[in-house]
Amino acid sequence: KTVYRKKNTTSGSKIDYDKESRQRKIDGILDKISKSGYESLSKAEKDFLFKAGKED
Repeated sequence: KTVYRKKNTTSGSKIDYDKESRQRKIDGILDKISKSGYESLSKAEKDFLFKAGKED
């Protein structure tokens, strides 16, 4: 019997961390919108949210 295993790479956990931190940032921006409205966002926050929406 031959068993093939995927090599464990640290990049997999880094991708998960990046996704998680990105999602936290999105959640924070959406919370801000729900409390203060879309107009309260900075230009950088609006750009980030727009780009995040395009990627998914």
